[in-house]
Amino acid sequence: MGRTVTLTARVRDTAGNTTTSTRTLKVPTLVGVDAPTGTEWNTAMTAFPGVGYWRDFGVDGNDADTLPELPSMTAGKFSTAPAWSIPHLSWKDDVEQLTGWLDGLTRPIYLTWYHEPMGDVTPANYRATAARVTQILANHAKRRLVLGHGPIVTRWWLDEGGGNPADWAYPGMTHYGVDCYQDTPTAGSYWQVAKMFGVAFGKVRQAFPGIRLWVPEYGITRLNSDSSGTGRAQAIRDQIAWLKGQPDVDGVAYFHNQAQFAKYALTDAAGQQAWRDVMAQ
Repeated sequence: MGRTVTLTARVRDTAGNTTTSTRTLKVPTLVGVDAPTGTEWNTAMTAFPGVGYWRDFGVDGNDADTLPELPSMTAGKFSTAPAWSIPHLSWKDDVEQLTGWLDGLTRPIYLTWYHEPMGDVTPANYRATAARVTQILANHAKRRLVLGHGPIVTRWWLDEGGGNPADWAYPGMTHYGVDCYQDTPTAGSYWQVAKMFGVAFGKVRQAFPGIRLWVPEYGITRLNSDSSGTGRAQAIRDQIAWLKGQPDVDGVAYFHNQAQFAKYALTDAAGQQAWRDVMAQ
């Protein structure tokens, strides 16, 4: 599961003799959760211990706009998530704040400036501004702690909306994220992977061969006919097994937002157990 990485090391002793050693490693797909900071996040950490990948969308400070800034590294999710887990941070305020924020970074992260920009930012403005992420990282001492960065759009926008992934592509991006949801409670069945991921992934892969993929937000509304949630639990297991088998997918996080988006939250026993299982496998 996940991708295969080959490491090659060449060493030389004081006499000038050299040798080369190669080792192949399997890098698993990161699996985790999204939940708002505070009580919901603490509840999610209890329900899904061992989270490997999580989102932080930042919070608006005391400035003139309402756009969220980069999060605190000493409070909130940073202070409660497992030390070995990988955060994926998003913010929408001034991109230039990244330089100073990175000065205090001590753990590996992923970055996205302005997730789901469709309808809020013009593609031209997005590309020009997001390109600053690449430029800032190129000259920063902590750049190696940033495992990747890139835009995030929605499955719906790429599929039913006919969106062009190139609208949000900027020089130097390493990843492309697609938030994937099924919100069809009256449907007759849960979607197959071809619907949930296939069309959207296909468009990104065709536009940017070799790009790494994320599913930063993933969620399924339980069907009205699935009162126990066992059908949704099986759909989750099947879909995440497929994602883990994709060599270009680095992470997926379930959108467990119980207050604002309760329709997706895994509040039933079957759904919670399914997510714990896919995180552990």
